[in-house]
Amino acid sequence: MEEDIIFNQDEMHDSNNEHRCANANVHTRAKDLTPNQRQQIYEALLQRSVNGKLRKNSTNKVAELLNVHRSAVWRVWKRAKQCQANGVPVDISSRKPKNCGRKKVEVDLSQVQTIPLHRRSNLRSLAKALGSNKSTLHRLFKQGLLRRHSNTIKPYLTEENKKERL
Repeated sequence: MEEDIIFNQDEMHDSNNEHRCANANVHTRAKDLTPNQRQQIYEALLQRSVNGKLRKNSTNKVAELLNVHRSAVWRVWKRAKQCQANGVPVDISSRKPKNCGRKKVEVDLSQVQTIPLHRRSNLRSLAKALGSNKSTLHRLFKQGLLRRHSNTIKPYLTEENKKERL
C-alpha cells in the first residue's frame, strides 16, 4: 500500500528558515562588495536621507534589502560623506585594487657600480654586498636590469702560446 504525501507550501517555506538558522553560528568571510552593489547601497541611502542626514534605522533597512552587513552599508555612506566634505566627486569604488598584493622589493642598482669588482663577481656575493636576496637579483637579471660582463682585455692565449700549440 503506497501513500502519496503532499506538502503544504507554507511548510516548505518554514523548512528553509530552519536550515538557515542551523547554519547561523558558522562564521564565513563576507565577500567584497561589487561596484554595482556599492552603487545600489549609495543610491538607496540617498533616497532615505534628508539633507544629507540618514533617518533612523536606514542602514539596517538597506542592509536587509541588499543582503549585506550593516557595517558595509555604513562604510559606503561614510566614504560618500568624506568625499562630499572634501569637495570632490563621490567615489565609492573599492580601494583594494590599488593596495593589495605583494609589495615590490626596491633595489638600488646605482650602488652596483660602487661595489668592488671582486665583490660582484657572482650573484651571491653581489646580493650580500647590496644587502638583498640572491633570488631578487636573479629576477632583475632575467628582466634585463642586470647583465653579465666579462673582461676581454685578458685573452686566454698569447701569440707565443698559439704558435707553440701549432
